[in-house]
Amino acid sequence: MRVALVLTVKNEERLLRQNLLYHRALGAEHIFVYFDGTTDGGKAAISDLDFVTLQDSVSPEKYEHLTYLEKFTSQADEHHTARQCLNTFDAQQECKAMGISWLVSLDADELVCPNTTEIIGLPQFFDTIPPQVEIVYLQTREFLQHKISIHNVFSEGTLFKTTPTYRSRFKNITKQLDNPFTGQQQKFPYWYGQTMGKGAIRIGKDVIPHNVHRYKKVDGLQVTSVKAGLVLHYHAYDAADFIKKFTNFSEHPDTFLSGNSVESIKLLLRDVVNKSGKTETELKTYFENNLMFSRTEVTALLKNKYLWLLSRDPAPLEEITSVQQVFQQKIKAH
Repeated sequence: MRVALVLTVKNEERLLRQNLLYHRALGAEHIFVYFDGTTDGGKAAISDLDFVTLQDSVSPEKYEHLTYLEKFTSQADEHHTARQCLNTFDAQQECKAMGISWLVSLDADELVCPNTTEIIGLPQFFDTIPPQVEIVYLQTREFLQHKISIHNVFSEGTLFKTTPTYRSRFKNITKQLDNPFTGQQQKFPYWYGQTMGKGAIRIGKDVIPHNVHRYKKVDGLQVTSVKAGLVLHYHAYDAADFIKKFTNFSEHPDTFLSGNSVESIKLLLRDVVNKSGKTETELKTYFENNLMFSRTEVTALLKNKYLWLLSRDPAPLEEITSVQQVFQQKIKAH
């Protein structure tokens, strides 16, 4: 089974090389990296990797003749997710020419995790998928923000949030975030990033992106899909990444491609970083006091108790060690 990845990145030098080396160690044959307005040293950091194709985001004019991509070509200037979908479609065409079987579309702060406790390669993982399946939806686990600074989060971090919400509101876990624009605190779920997962596309099945998380057939019909494996999301994992991430979002609109409003927590954090007038030092303090989980909070989450006696199912935190094993056993000094 031949597997490739596609990433659209902006200013991800800190994560990018380790991301690509991890997926290569799991058996990714090729990785397509599209740079979307990058101004850091990300291109130079991976230019020596012979299994990587580097290019800038696709011009919408390349595919404006395809009416089924009009949602993306018409909004590519405003929405980075439209450009990301075009890049994924472009990589699909490359995969067809190369004879690739599966293409996984990710961000630089995301890793495919076929198994949480042992190393399983990507070809081995996709070999288990029934032949009629066109899309594999990888379910999200979000890294627990519990340190102000981390050197290599992929190799060091093992604690992940399991679910954004529970059926019972009494079980839900929240954080209080300061809103410097109102002087008030706002309550948000302890899960900050995307909850919809990411997808792996079987090549040659007339499948196109619906958005960055979901896919459909060219004729608009639903795809045949399964949920399997995980995508680990290292979202705003330390203070520096928090500042970088929301600096990248400075010009992002308040709505998604669909027209739906962006989540209020993302809009708040975008504006905290870009419009509050806080210095870098003050933003690091904001991360520590608002987004980061203290030792006391981590201990409480690991104990998994609510209303003093009851336990949540699933537990709010899961230890995932397979990624760490890949870095220890397969990725040497690169």
